[in-house]
Amino acid sequence: MLGRKLYRRFRRQDLGIPGRSNLVGMLRAIKLGVAGVIVVGLGRLAAMGRLPRNILAGIRIPSTMRSDEAWRAGHQAAASALAVSGLGPIVVAIIVGMKRPDPDTQTSLDSLGTAWLLGWLGVATIQASSAARATSVG
Repeated sequence: MLGRKLYRRFRRQDLGIPGRSNLVGMLRAIKLGVAGVIVVGLGRLAAMGRLPRNILAGIRIPSTMRSDEAWRAGHQAAASALAVSGLGPIVVAIIVGMKRPDPDTQTSLDSLGTAWLLGWLGVATIQASSAARATSVG
């Protein structure tokens, strides 16, 4: 009962942030920014060679999963593209948080940040695949 009342209150209330009529708009920007930070972090770990082959994070394609050497080579080759891919969503989240655009502009910015992320992840995957294929099977 209390949860339902709070939900209704937040849904209708401004929450002190101009341009935000509900909690969903705020959460979208936060989610996009967090995704960007995670991808930048993975890019940094990959650049340092500290991202071990695992089941949760990384570029998990057949060529990089072939061996530990292929994993390292692929991720080190894709490290810069991984870092760049995370910057777009972070910038979009900052703009949305600071400028507080109208809902239509925010939706456009969210779409732009997501397209940036996915586009650069595609570039990183191609780079990782090429570098991993170039390694010899141990």
